[in-house]
Amino acid sequence: MLFVLPAAPASADGAPPLSTTPERTVGFDGLVYTSVHVGDTVYLGGNFTHAFADGQTVKRKRLAAVDARTGKLLPWAPALDGTVLAVTANGKNLYVTGEFTKVNEQPRARLAAVDLSTGAVGSLKPALNGFGHAVEVSGGRLYVGGRFTAVNGRAARSLAAIRLADGTVDTGFTAGTDGKVLALAAAGNRLYVGGAFKKLAGADGTARLGALKLADGKVDTTFKPGTPYPTFGLTATKDRVFAALAGAGGRVAAYRPDGGLAWTSVTDGDVQAITQLDGTIYAGGHFTTACTQPSQIATSWCKKAMQRKQSKMAAWDAATGKLLGWDPRSNGKWGVLTMKADMRQGLTVGGDFTAFGTQDQKRFARFLICRYGCPTR
Repeated sequence: MLFVLPAAPASADGAPPLSTTPERTVGFDGLVYTSVHVGDTVYLGGNFTHAFADGQTVKRKRLAAVDARTGKLLPWAPALDGTVLAVTANGKNLYVTGEFTKVNEQPRARLAAVDLSTGAVGSLKPALNGFGHAVEVSGGRLYVGGRFTAVNGRAARSLAAIRLADGTVDTGFTAGTDGKVLALAAAGNRLYVGGAFKKLAGADGTARLGALKLADGKVDTTFKPGTPYPTFGLTATKDRVFAALAGAGGRVAAYRPDGGLAWTSVTDGDVQAITQLDGTIYAGGHFTTACTQPSQIATSWCKKAMQRKQSKMAAWDAATGKLLGWDPRSNGKWGVLTMKADMRQGLTVGGDFTAFGTQDQKRFARFLICRYGCPTR
């Protein structure tokens, strides 16, 4: 069923009218590293072992589900014995990767499928000999990236494809990297791969960010971004790829389909999460300052006169790279580690933060679209 939402009034700076004050919702006793929206539910993964809900402490071992409409903790509660670093959803399953070796006491070596309704562990059993840090589904395949050298004993250099039809490793997919894969995003006919590697599938010009053709898994040599810093997060549209980068400080970068740099914006700390909503790019990390004006040069810095205090999260105009006025004032050492947005749920964020301004909110937060004007603090 297609849900059509009424248009929200534009804000003064052109950003979607997204609240800067988080809604009341559950909290967690450990970091939230990853998240995904499925209908009216937000699924979360991390290293937490308990949730804080309605004044109670409730067991939630590295995975949890929250009702996006009410902020309430849902009864869905699979249990994992190690950290979850990435999740994605497809069909009836949540696909999970990280550092765990068991799900619901059943052996699963760092990659598993979990039923979205019941929390039961699925039959998917490919075993990684290292850790997984990114997952993406496209074209009947589950792509997993991280830092490993084999899947089910078969050589795989930090990147692999699993056939969802039977759970077997796709031996025809041979692309790998010489370093960590930290982000995956499928869009159009490409799989974008980001991380801290020097080469993707041995190809020149693919350091830290490259693209594979979804049809055959070969490098798409028409995408040449020349990214100078490690890539922590990706979000893509039909005509832009947006990357969350480390570097000297941090960066949000927008690339054209050929990899040309459309714009980049500087922060004073790593940008670790990125998402998009209605023409706006939202990104988070452990930065405290952002540049008010974008640059066309990948390695540029920001003049002091153009720096603005911006604690852990910020918003940019997707077309121009202009820094917008949205600032919820998050705290935390590592700040924001995951962000997801859509027109039904607004924006959800996870990380190591414990407050926004003077409002306590432990490691997970929801920001709603203000359809009739945003409240002020």
